[in-house]
Amino acid sequence: MALPSQTERQTEIGRSYVLNQKNAASGGAKLVVGVAAALILVAGTIWGIVSFVNRKSTTGTLPSETTTDQPRALAGSTPPPPAAIKETLEPASTASQPATTPSPSPALTNATTGAPATSPSTPAQTAPTTTPTSDASGRPGSVDVTRKDLTPTITPAGTPGGNTPPNGTSLTPGDNRPSDPAAAPGNTSPLPGTLTPTGSTSEVMQLIQAGEQKAAAGDLVQARVILSKALLHSDAVREDRERIRQKLGPINQDLLFSPKINPADPMSEEYAIKSGDNLIRITRNRELAVDYRLIERINSLKDKPLRVGQKIKLVRGPFHAVVSKGDYRLDLFHGSPDDPQSWTYIRSFKVGLGTGNSTPLGNFVVRPRSKLVNPPWVNPQTGQKFGANDPKNPIGEYWLGLEGIGESKTITGYGIHGTIEPDSIGQQKSMGCVRLGDDDVKMIYELLVEQVSVVKIVP
Repeated sequence: MALPSQTERQTEIGRSYVLNQKNAASGGAKLVVGVAAALILVAGTIWGIVSFVNRKSTTGTLPSETTTDQPRALAGSTPPPPAAIKETLEPASTASQPATTPSPSPALTNATTGAPATSPSTPAQTAPTTTPTSDASGRPGSVDVTRKDLTPTITPAGTPGGNTPPNGTSLTPGDNRPSDPAAAPGNTSPLPGTLTPTGSTSEVMQLIQAGEQKAAAGDLVQARVILSKALLHSDAVREDRERIRQKLGPINQDLLFSPKINPADPMSEEYAIKSGDNLIRITRNRELAVDYRLIERINSLKDKPLRVGQKIKLVRGPFHAVVSKGDYRLDLFHGSPDDPQSWTYIRSFKVGLGTGNSTPLGNFVVRPRSKLVNPPWVNPQTGQKFGANDPKNPIGEYWLGLEGIGESKTITGYGIHGTIEPDSIGQQKSMGCVRLGDDDVKMIYELLVEQVSVVKIVP
């Protein structure tokens, strides 16, 4: 019968062993302890490897592969077991970016730093900000794309899902603009270097812009030509025409009404005074088609004698007028009387018109021998007579008679004159004639010539 110490027994790990003697039992115990320690070390190593592989297969990204926009653990910290993994949401700094970061898809870059916006496992269409979460087992699982507090990344136009900013974010100007600004719905901002859109056609707007560019470059002659073409264009709207007049006023003051001579200006020329010259003779001999008083005005020669060799500026006409009844305005132009479409704008003047809309519409020419200074006048309605230099003479100091031409040939008895009632300018107060203020009618008198200058009266 065996002793109790010789009886076979089972351990809690399913292995049996027999002790035959006291010394053998003591040595065996030591051996078992050593073997168990080795087994524990091997098991710990295998468990660590398995854990590492499981984490790689679950997240698809090693810690060293985390991109700049992916959350990462604080530097120097020891990662906890898989069941307790918790990643931070703080964006990593550039200094801590691993050297082994893979190159991202070129379609996605961070809008602020230029760094990759997503890891290789992130779909290339959206570039969302990710927040790792855990599934039921405690391992990293689904991706939460609801974060709105980090810098948004916008995919380029043409990429699926592009041109649509994430909800709750705003775009920095230039991040997601269409290549054609005019194609953007509701876009009313003008392109750089262009004018604010108006009712005029694009052709008119291009002419205005080209004229402004010429003026800015100092080419006033070409600026005047181009802007005048825009002014006369049939598709130019009222507000653009008014803007053109305002721009051309200073240009013509410099080119035409100052003593300066621009060699490129066909309206002006330099002249050296010769022996026996006077302004009337010069104006006639040079066929300037203006009144000599205009040359006197421009060169400031009033009451000044001419000197032989003296150089003066001559202005060459002819000039014409267009009276717009609806605006109470006279526009002065330069050019051939037979080609109104090529006329060049000079200046505008405010006018008064006939009571009861009595100023006739039509085409006229300045009647021969009708230009008068301080003329006497007889009121055709009452027969009252006013002598020359009479301060009560309603027509003022200057008179230019008009003669109808073409379909307006039967219209007679009208003219352009001054007034002793300056408040009547801009109103219907005359008997049908066109009224101007004293200074304005004097200039018109100097610019328009008999039998050549055309006067158009339009609605």
